[in-house]
Amino acid sequence: MDSVSESQRTLYPYVTGSSVVAIKYKDGILMAADMGGSYGSTLRYKSVERLKPIGKHSLLGASGEISDFQEIMRYLDELILYDNMWDDGNSLGPKEVHNYLTRVMYNRRNKFNPLWNSLVLGGVKKGQKYLGTVNMIGINFEDNHVATGLGNHLARPILRDEWNENLTFEEGVRLLEKCMRVLLYRDRSAVNKIQISKITEEGATVFPPFSLKTYWEFSAFKNPTVGAEGSW
Repeated sequence: MDSVSESQRTLYPYVTGSSVVAIKYKDGILMAADMGGSYGSTLRYKSVERLKPIGKHSLLGASGEISDFQEIMRYLDELILYDNMWDDGNSLGPKEVHNYLTRVMYNRRNKFNPLWNSLVLGGVKKGQKYLGTVNMIGINFEDNHVATGLGNHLARPILRDEWNENLTFEEGVRLLEKCMRVLLYRDRSAVNKIQISKITEEGATVFPPFSLKTYWEFSAFKNPTVGAEGSW
């Protein structure tokens, strides 16, 4: 019998991260994600970082399979290194990186071996803010606020009601905290350990993780403003 091994494909993800939520604000881009990593239906890991700076101008957030996200980071590290080797005084902006990711995701989908991630890519270059998303089959778009996973169903309605282009940093953080709190209440894969990052013309900052305050009393659900944090 022929002993040639058959091609193997990932049929379902193993360790996954939940939603990423991102918005444009007055000075740049804000992004938030929790740090949970679910092994199937078991919340196995609670310190998984899913927000990463890319080059000088971009910030990446990922939902889905953690090992595939690590593979994407390897691709991006090679891309940024190759770009820096030109030493021509120019560097890839967020739009170029987003376009690259859409080609990677669509290419892998056409090979029937997709990377099981939904990605959010934001950044600022030459004063222009950019925010886009792409999923595992290459569907992509640009918007003023984006979300992946259940955030696309639960956080986007909040953002449509409350987002505006002149949000300050503090207002933007409070809005993201509100979205992440709703996701924590409704998404069994979410944890209350949150990471928030920003990127402006000066570069990216990933803030230390913190525990999101939760309010389970009935009065907290009657008054949606209860629990707004102003520590930023």
